[in-house]
Amino acid sequence: MTASISDPVNDFVDTRFALLPYIDELRSADELSRRLGFAVRPRRVRVKPGKSAIVAWQREEPSRLGEFDAWGFTAVMTSPDKLANARRRAARHGQELIVHEAADPRSAGATGAVLVSGDVLADPRIGKHVARTLDHLGGDLRIIGYNPARRLLLKHTPADGAPEFVRIAADSQIHLAEAADRWQRAQLPSLPVAFVGGRDTATRSPWWGTGDLHDRPDPNVAEEVGVIIAELHRGGVSDTRALPDDEGDPGESAGVQADTVGASAGEEDGAGGSPLDQLETTSRSLVRLLPERETDISGLLSELSRRLGPKRGSGPNRGLGPSRELREIHGDLSPDQVLLGDSECRIIDLDRSGYGPIGMDLGRWIAACRVDSRLHELERPFIDGYRSAGGEETDLGAWTAWAMLVAGLEPWRNCSESWRDETMRIIDLAGTALEENAPTTEVGS
Repeated sequence: MTASISDPVNDFVDTRFALLPYIDELRSADELSRRLGFAVRPRRVRVKPGKSAIVAWQREEPSRLGEFDAWGFTAVMTSPDKLANARRRAARHGQELIVHEAADPRSAGATGAVLVSGDVLADPRIGKHVARTLDHLGGDLRIIGYNPARRLLLKHTPADGAPEFVRIAADSQIHLAEAADRWQRAQLPSLPVAFVGGRDTATRSPWWGTGDLHDRPDPNVAEEVGVIIAELHRGGVSDTRALPDDEGDPGESAGVQADTVGASAGEEDGAGGSPLDQLETTSRSLVRLLPERETDISGLLSELSRRLGPKRGSGPNRGLGPSRELREIHGDLSPDQVLLGDSECRIIDLDRSGYGPIGMDLGRWIAACRVDSRLHELERPFIDGYRSAGGEETDLGAWTAWAMLVAGLEPWRNCSESWRDETMRIIDLAGTALEENAPTTEVGS
């Protein structure tokens, strides 16, 4: 039974709902800078209501101590054990965890919440993986992305070799390497993935191309990507397709976890599950952030549940559409996942690849093109390429609205000062997509 969308949920929320002190500081450049004593910009925030919160920040000016001193995190911790463990791990790598303030000043960490900061190497979850990986990397290192307690992305240029892309994660990346291998064997344009130092939490790939399709929109490349995705969908069919609800796991037969199928809502807080589970989780969070839009969000959720979900059931096939056939999908498809080089392209970031409904890929692409006005010209060529290569029919209006809503928290998570206006617009765009007529929302005839 579907819970009320106003019910509490472990997701990203504003201070009023986070049940933690200091949250406003984590998302404010001025407040963070005041705490740290130097100018920073907040980059990405994660919250577990009543338990913890963490934000990644980057210095406004380059640090004289090097790249790894220019990035760090500030966190709210409520568990004394986790605070003590974090301090011990940081000390093992020569790092210091700075305690700024305790909600109960009688004993920092003994009761109440504690505000702490540290550099990347002191990150409570990935710091040890970063330190171990750095032992196997020489030459120049540049941080290109940091999601606190989740992953660190590097450009590594060896002293005597070609540059490469390095991903260091909190969890095993075996699924990413396996997905890259499947794409290589299917002769789909991607990049090889290898492990660094024999550990499955760090991977490397060639640093390829001169940019991506987001920064250099090209309708011809978008059409080619549509053809490639049609080939991907056509070539990978799960043995568990069209199962009755709750029978079998659509991921296990192919060695792919069911919850890796593009878990947008769960990428940050572990709320994976089916597409509709993800949608309900995110919708509740959106309502808590924007209670004035509850009626609109509830209406979208109801209509999407009708159009995308089976009439009953709550198993792994929930929210896969009427046929519930699972295909191999990219899982997080958008123009910024397409690298460009001369007359070729490569599709990257296969960490959410697995078996799922084709509409997830198509809806995510269209949603990205509509939310960002610079990408409008890439929507139609992509669909044309997909159709020309025999892409199957699906309800694009519904999947586009789904993709917009499950990504609706991104402006807040990315610490945008205009997150409210951005999220309001995303909700409006989702409503528009859902209202489109069938001839414009279906692929194929």
